[in-house]
Amino acid sequence: MQTSAWAEVSRARGQKTHQLGFYEGDALKATALLLEKKIGPFSSFYCPRGMACDYSDKELLASILKLLKSYIRKNNGLYLRFDPDLLWHVLNQDNSIREDHPENEELIRFFESQGCKWRGRTMSFREMSNPRFTVRTPVAGDEKALIKQCHNTMRRVLNKHNPYHLNVYKGNEEDVRYYYETMQATAKSKDILLEPYSFFEDFYKILHEHGMADIWVCRAELAPIRKIYEDQITALEQNMNRSEDQDRQLKRLLSEKEQLDEVKEEGVTLSSIICAKLKDKVWTVHIGNNDILRFLHGSHEIYFAVLKDAQANNAVWVDFFGTEGEVKPGTDGYGIHQFKMLFGGDYDEFIGEFDLVTKPVINTVISKLLYYRRRYLIHRSVKENHGK
Repeated sequence: MQTSAWAEVSRARGQKTHQLGFYEGDALKATALLLEKKIGPFSSFYCPRGMACDYSDKELLASILKLLKSYIRKNNGLYLRFDPDLLWHVLNQDNSIREDHPENEELIRFFESQGCKWRGRTMSFREMSNPRFTVRTPVAGDEKALIKQCHNTMRRVLNKHNPYHLNVYKGNEEDVRYYYETMQATAKSKDILLEPYSFFEDFYKILHEHGMADIWVCRAELAPIRKIYEDQITALEQNMNRSEDQDRQLKRLLSEKEQLDEVKEEGVTLSSIICAKLKDKVWTVHIGNNDILRFLHGSHEIYFAVLKDAQANNAVWVDFFGTEGEVKPGTDGYGIHQFKMLFGGDYDEFIGEFDLVTKPVINTVISKLLYYRRRYLIHRSVKENHGK
């Protein structure tokens, strides 16, 4: 998010960008991409995933923060927000700490000593500019290693080797329409604010031109799938000595066949993902899943395809781009978090967001007004989605 390509994506969204370089003599020591948002006569600034610099060099960091504060003031800014891509903890499922990074925890105190306000251990997506928690899945070894690191539940699905012959492929700009179909379904079911089609089209096109994006699609052709079900159902019905397990299997197949028959289209998009990538890292930034025919495991197959492709291109991990800090049963993010963890990744926590405030009183008043405005926009988007 600190690349010139990301700056292009941001400008396509109508954001003003500031691309700054910090030099010591002729030597470039750090860079920072700032995104400016107008708030009446003022502006707020955001440095996504933090400045690109050596965070172990405290003297350098102090100089950068001083220069940034001066720059924000000159541009009538209320504050600069930044959220460095620095791990604090690797967590277990119960949120207990499995691996600690004390050197990055020390940076929280350091930033505070430099006048930055730490926004704390924010837990939900709505509290964050970018996710403070994520799941990163390593992709070392071969395909067998990928399956081996998965949870038993996921292994059982993947070891069937796509029995319904779902068409999982890396697409192009024309496939953004399939992505948007699934994203509309996701927005409606999850009650989330949906960006316009042009946003995703620009996002993919700009990053792809820089070799930094792929789009993946999983589609199902229903006629051959119905035939597979009919054959399985017929075989079980003709078996007069069915076991209890086979009776349960028959009941499940009949229920799923009924759902297949309710779908009028002959081809449907089950899942789609727009990935961002840089060097040896991949992020599944935008994900859409159809609410229908989930028993075909389209989301399982498409995520596994992304992992295999990343492995083939010598990536070190795939970041499933965001989960929440509260993942107990019954919470909104529990299901998707559990799904992401089935691939055997690490549950990572970053140190969080910091605000470098230049106009404290005005910033407090405007922040409260913006909070209520955003709640209104979310409510309106949810209402519109349910009306479609």
